[in-house]
Amino acid sequence: MFLAGIFHSNACPVRFQIEDNLGNPLSNITVLADSKTVGVSNNLGVLHFSLESGIYNIELINNDGRKQKATISIDCSKENHFKFTFENLDKKSADLKEVLVQNKTIKTQIEESPFSVQVIDLKKQYDKAGDVGEFLNRASGVKLRTNGNVGSQVQINLGGLQGKAIRLFKDGIPIELFGHGFSLGTIPVNMLDRVEIYKGVMPVYLASDALGGGVNFVSRTSNKNFAEVSYEIASFNTHRTTANLHLQNKNNFYGGFNGSLNYSDNDYKVNVPIQNATNEEFKTVRRFHDMARSNYAEGFIGFKEKSWADDLRLTLIYSDFYKQIQNDAQMVNVYGQAFSKEQNVTGMINYKKKFFDDKLKVSFLTNYGHFNTRFVDTATVRYNWNGEIIGSNLQAGEIRAGNLQKLKYDLVSSRLNMEYQLSDRNFLEFSELFQYQRRKGSDPLGAISPIDGTDVMTIPATYRKDNMALAWRSLWMDNKLESIAAGKYYHYNTNGYTTDNYGAAWKSSKDDSQFGYLAGLKWAEKNYLIKFSYEYATRLPDESEIFGDAVMIRENLDLKPEKSQNLNLNAEYSILRENSSLTFSGGLFYRNAKDGIFLQYDIPFSRYINYEQTEIKGFEFETNYAPVKWLNTGFNVTYQDIRRVGIKEATFRYLNDSRVPNIPFFFGNFWANTYFKNIFKDGDNLNFTWNANYTHRFFLVAIPKNQEPSLFGPVKDFQTSLIIPKDGRIGQFSNDVGVSYRFAAYKTTVSAECKNIGNVMLYDNFNVQRPGRSFHLKLVYNFF
Repeated sequence: MFLAGIFHSNACPVRFQIEDNLGNPLSNITVLADSKTVGVSNNLGVLHFSLESGIYNIELINNDGRKQKATISIDCSKENHFKFTFENLDKKSADLKEVLVQNKTIKTQIEESPFSVQVIDLKKQYDKAGDVGEFLNRASGVKLRTNGNVGSQVQINLGGLQGKAIRLFKDGIPIELFGHGFSLGTIPVNMLDRVEIYKGVMPVYLASDALGGGVNFVSRTSNKNFAEVSYEIASFNTHRTTANLHLQNKNNFYGGFNGSLNYSDNDYKVNVPIQNATNEEFKTVRRFHDMARSNYAEGFIGFKEKSWADDLRLTLIYSDFYKQIQNDAQMVNVYGQAFSKEQNVTGMINYKKKFFDDKLKVSFLTNYGHFNTRFVDTATVRYNWNGEIIGSNLQAGEIRAGNLQKLKYDLVSSRLNMEYQLSDRNFLEFSELFQYQRRKGSDPLGAISPIDGTDVMTIPATYRKDNMALAWRSLWMDNKLESIAAGKYYHYNTNGYTTDNYGAAWKSSKDDSQFGYLAGLKWAEKNYLIKFSYEYATRLPDESEIFGDAVMIRENLDLKPEKSQNLNLNAEYSILRENSSLTFSGGLFYRNAKDGIFLQYDIPFSRYINYEQTEIKGFEFETNYAPVKWLNTGFNVTYQDIRRVGIKEATFRYLNDSRVPNIPFFFGNFWANTYFKNIFKDGDNLNFTWNANYTHRFFLVAIPKNQEPSLFGPVKDFQTSLIIPKDGRIGQFSNDVGVSYRFAAYKTTVSAECKNIGNVMLYDNFNVQRPGRSFHLKLVYNFF
């Protein structure tokens, strides 16, 4: 279609806008050009078609057979947009003096769907410091945990499930296809329009194998020209820059650029054990080998509102990532030279078009990415936390038995979304997501088969999966009630190798298919909103779980998909006034997950196995209150009771019904924001923000249920070292404050923030300490 539009040079796009004499759009108006039908106007009164240059006699015909004629001139060297007024001849009609049109925002439309979903609108947050993960962590029912600062691995907990059970997307495409340059720990706020958080039940248009929900990061777009740059400097020698550009001409040809750069030494202070001459003592030292750097650049061109495409976009992406490795997961072992790096180039095509009088909507996106990754751990010396060498001429490898790993990945992904309007109140939706991955590399210090001397990493490993979904969505009772029912199909295929504990390797493969289904109901009446959703969800094992890392984690092609029964019940009540608002929202959720994929530690190698079965019950509650236009405040709280059930091994049966360890189960957020306009000059804005986070203590290891302390009760002596935090606090509480000012005349915003203002010791995973107090200064400039 694209090539036909380019090479069919004798015709050019034409746009008709048809209204009545009151300015209301008229649909189902048949248009004839020189007595030949060219189309029918849609519900917006718009019709797109193509004509060659020349003069045409136009005839408009409505459903009653009334006609109206006009003559137009088409010049293909110019823009051919025409507006027609179809006179209302109904004598009984009255003139309309005033029309009030209330259009729901995209955020409201999504949140009023039958799914348990929350949308974070970032349009007013571009002046804020940090990455998008900080805003995501403040959402109800969401808990992000990281192993450090900028560039560190970030894990998301959603409704009691976490890690790979929660799928992440960028504009509907799995986020792993964009590389570490675009990840939870590096995504700048300025690059996104909004974040969609789906809890427990995934919508059809994403069609993913998510066990506990997903997060979709929606890129920033505009119908207007804009150019913006930002720069942030912060503690620990942290620097963040972003650039956003979007240009569009009268012929609806557009192009733009989105880019970001993140850098940090991450040299914050930590309290760690240091061995002296006689014993081990804790000291406060600076991290010395934790530097991270990431770059992300995205350029695009496209066309809008053409006869052959509503939107066609071509995108090219480049990203790179470099990360030094400082310590293990429990901050016991310290490293001074190991690092990892990655480069990625991705091309993408996105096509959207409406057919059959806008009844059929089609969206197709495909991309190809090539990754080069390295993991280097070849040091023959050892370090302590002071950065001093305490051992020399040792075996290569600080972390393991040495690695000089090089991997190349080829990734292909395609997504097709279609929606067909059967009637005014019934819709069919279909979506398919296809992914293919091929991995090949080398590691002379890694696994070598003793039989033929083959480096296991040189054997290509392929992974392919298809996810499909078909849904029927209906509206009832004047659109107050909405229902959806859908079926899903999951399939994956792998080809690679299997090794044993002696290093022997042989080729093997696996093929598996699963079915799933979901249902949802929504009732909206005035200030009330009630929703119920259910999904029998499946998560397919991914490439890294099946093939391992060829270092200390071996492959397991016999892994079974994870499955979960997910239920959500949500309600919301709003009181809206002219200058104030009050909203209460809450939800109950239940998850029953089985065949959980679990990393089994063993000597000399570990493998992922199907082991865990968990039952999760919880609730979340949030309130937002704006007593006046210039003040907004609120809080949310989440409790999730995550229990191990169905343990069959006699040795571990005493842990049946115990909490799953190392996962926070009670947490919440508090906030207050002020907005003052026209402070010194018209258009200027002054904002103050306060955000606080509380995370209740949680266990590092599994503890029998009868030995658990009560929620706020005292902790026994033997439990102290097994709890985060282990210093006697009942939980971790931190505060962030900030101020920003918008200079409208200079198109500039300046903001200053202090995070963790109390310099509290914070922990997320095991005993890895997070940064203390940090200061941030950010400048945002809009060119136009």
